[in-house]
Amino acid sequence: MNSLERVRTVLAGGIPDRVPVCLHNFMLAAREAGVSIEDYRVNPQAIARVHLEAVEKYGHDCIMVDTDTTMLAEAMGARSKCAPNQPGRIVEPAIRSLDEVDRLKVINPETDGRIPALLEAVRLMRKQVGNEVAIRGNADQAAFALACLVRGIEDFLMELAEQPDNPRLSELMEICYQNHLAVHRALAKAGAHLTSLGDSLAGPDVISPRMFTRFARPYEKRLVDDLAADGIFVVIHICGNTSRILDMLAEYGPCGFELDYRTDVARAKQTVGARHVLFGNIDPSAVLALGTGQKVREATRQLISMWKSGGRFILNAGCAIPPTTPPENIQALIETARECGVYD
Repeated sequence: MNSLERVRTVLAGGIPDRVPVCLHNFMLAAREAGVSIEDYRVNPQAIARVHLEAVEKYGHDCIMVDTDTTMLAEAMGARSKCAPNQPGRIVEPAIRSLDEVDRLKVINPETDGRIPALLEAVRLMRKQVGNEVAIRGNADQAAFALACLVRGIEDFLMELAEQPDNPRLSELMEICYQNHLAVHRALAKAGAHLTSLGDSLAGPDVISPRMFTRFARPYEKRLVDDLAADGIFVVIHICGNTSRILDMLAEYGPCGFELDYRTDVARAKQTVGARHVLFGNIDPSAVLALGTGQKVREATRQLISMWKSGGRFILNAGCAIPPTTPPENIQALIETARECGVYD
């Protein structure tokens, strides 16, 4: 199998020749290519070159093309700022009150904010790799996390707690959902073989499972269904330890879950891994960035032995790989997958 065939086999529930590898490596790849994050965020040629050079160097099966978590919030009017050579962070929300929700617009991914740079980068990469390597287009952030960034995290979470029935909250979530959905569709149209998202503020480390059930889960589940109707496979990432909500995630339609390294791997395999594709979940900091090659190999072997059975497994880090990660540790991860990930 080539890389794309390997990934597609897993997404379809089949057994590939070996466990595929996807790298959430945009910061590392930019550093290795000598491209600043400031340039990477806005320059489609730089985005494409960074990832194409990385896949040439490491030979992973799936390119995850990402910019940062602020792209969609910026397109809706939030203001971001970057520390030198660091991803963006939101410093000013798009609206100061729920009464301003009507000011938010439905975006056009082809023209608004930095989204066109991401789409063009996908087109450039698809032209280069064709049907040899899988391209995973990341459409950060999902409706809940996006609403947090657009409204302001503390204010939004306080409003959910104090006035959960306020219809303006539903209006805010709906426009965030529609804008997020539009980016997934645009990525697929540009040539991404699958898409993904982060709902970084929706996990139990930030909100209760009860709040997740009411305000985040319906939009994630709806997105999976809407994209499936379009023939688009989507991967969901929620930061932090998601062990307490795995049972709820398992009820989604066919999709993938890129699980944070803090999530219980055995429980994940028993619940969501029974019918969904698992991505992850090597610790990106303590193991990949700071560990030895031997430590990387041991962690990779342990995860493969836990998640390999039955397929539905693509090896990756449990979150974004730090830019200071030694290249030999990435090579150790991929070599171990090739050695231990072969199916009989």
